[in-house]
Amino acid sequence: MKRLLANWGLKIASLLFAIIVWFLVTNINDPIISVRYTNIPVTIKNGNLITEKGQVYTVLDGSDTIESVTVYAPRTVIDSLSQSNIVATADIQELSSLNTVSIEVKTNKYSDKIENITTSSDIVKLNVERKASKGMALSATTSGTLSDGYVIGDVTTEQNMVRVSGPESFIGKIARASVDVDVTGFTSNIGTDADILLYDSDGNVLDPTAQGASMNIKTVRVNVQILETKYVPVNYVVSGEPAAGYALTGKVEASPNEVLIAGRSSVISGVSEITVSDEILDVTGLTGNLTATVELANYLPNGVSFGDSDFNGTASVVVYIGSLVEDTFDVSIRNIEVINPVEGFDIQVDDSEYETVSLTLQGLYADLTSVKAQDLMGSVDITAMMEKNGLSELKEGTYSADVTWSLPTGVTEKGTVSVYITVHE
Repeated sequence: MKRLLANWGLKIASLLFAIIVWFLVTNINDPIISVRYTNIPVTIKNGNLITEKGQVYTVLDGSDTIESVTVYAPRTVIDSLSQSNIVATADIQELSSLNTVSIEVKTNKYSDKIENITTSSDIVKLNVERKASKGMALSATTSGTLSDGYVIGDVTTEQNMVRVSGPESFIGKIARASVDVDVTGFTSNIGTDADILLYDSDGNVLDPTAQGASMNIKTVRVNVQILETKYVPVNYVVSGEPAAGYALTGKVEASPNEVLIAGRSSVISGVSEITVSDEILDVTGLTGNLTATVELANYLPNGVSFGDSDFNGTASVVVYIGSLVEDTFDVSIRNIEVINPVEGFDIQVDDSEYETVSLTLQGLYADLTSVKAQDLMGSVDITAMMEKNGLSELKEGTYSADVTWSLPTGVTEKGTVSVYITVHE
């Protein structure tokens, strides 16, 4: 007993020394070190506690990602850890009145050997508001440039509505939903799946995912019709006759006088012109120019459309009408020939009493000024002369016969000129 109690101070000192040596050896062989991990995602738990109340939440300021996490542990532990072993969670059950949730960070292995974990942030900031939804009509657009000679026809989507659900403030910003197809270089119809984009009233693209919103569909099938084009003239058909004393000048001004049409190659290859025959171009009874507006779309063949998207399909037409004037010409008898003579008879236009006849012509001033008396030619038809005089067969004598004149376009005879015909066997 005395021996056990003897030198107790020395024994205690020996024990302390042994502990210190153990501690030093332990730390020298497996010291506490640290490792830093970046961009650790935070998993939010029990989010249904908010959604079950008809509300939604969005994470503010990217606070569901921790910029850096530092782990302190023995070297042997640190060496066996990786970023995937860092687990960060935020439980909605701990939501504060300021809409913040504390972040808990731990490791999913060797958690009992971790000395300490420090983080650059320790809360997730949320925006909590009422949930809303909105149905949007889908529009479709195209971008890019087609090959020369082709234009865009109909652009359709296989679904025409999309429903967006999310925070009320975000839903209120949505002005339209649209898809776009790049048509660069295409010469035939396109069918493709396109992403649906949401836009605010200023045309800015909105990100529903970043705002905690969702769409019932994210892509839609889009069909783009590619049509071939060509230019064709427009033929405006004028009908009717102006009032007495007036005539068409023959001048028709129209804009446009040719249009770019589009359609399938097999269709437009058979279209050589667009013919406009409209009652609006009827000049009956008019004493002045006719001005009209024509909707050319009404005269396009089936399967044909306008190839210029900037053209509204309207044509302006002016039909010119002029007043008629008269002029009298002294035409030489020698300018009148006999046609359809009867065999066995000598038939001549009688010039024994006069060498000229007076011919009164009517027409537009511009047409009449170009007429020269020496150029006017007439004819007497013996068959018609016999009918006029009630002859079943031709006999010698002198007869009256009407002259038929060969006149320039736009010029007409006013009245009838008659001459005497002498007939000798």
